[in-house]
Amino acid sequence: MRIGKLRIAALVLFAFVAIGLEVRHLRVALLPAKAHPAGLGRIASPAFALLPESETANYAKYFSADPKSKVQSWEPTVAEIDGLEANLPQISTMSESGPGPSRHIDDPRHYFRQYMAIVVAGKQKIFINSLCSIGAEDSNRWRKQLEIASDGGTCFWQAIYDPSTQNFSNLRINGRA
Repeated sequence: MRIGKLRIAALVLFAFVAIGLEVRHLRVALLPAKAHPAGLGRIASPAFALLPESETANYAKYFSADPKSKVQSWEPTVAEIDGLEANLPQISTMSESGPGPSRHIDDPRHYFRQYMAIVVAGKQKIFINSLCSIGAEDSNRWRKQLEIASDGGTCFWQAIYDPSTQNFSNLRINGRA
């Protein structure tokens, strides 16, 4: 009986390690370069990155309603990121709410996307920060650090994804310079 319990414990431990490695893969792994669908040249795939927890301070500083608040992070599963990617076309149906004429994003898959797992009002959400291009000198930095731009129009946009409802909200498109 003792051997059976040890085997079960070993299997459970192995499952947790495997899941941890798969999530870590989302944060750091680079796949071979391929042509980007928007004609932005060759990039390392995928065109998104899950940013490290350490970047939540930058999120709080630039995007949170209270820049002095401490933003909590969480670890999304591969299935949750896959769900975000599968539902990404929803962004095209959204319009930015705010002053001036309504703007929208034609195809969000044509952007480099930074994902950050944050806790908002006690609920797990994923913040999306998108940019239309990256400089050659920034080929991998964007996968580790939150990119901030104060203008640039539709070249930069942000939104929030709720994995529990599989819906996006809070579309924000940068102003024009």
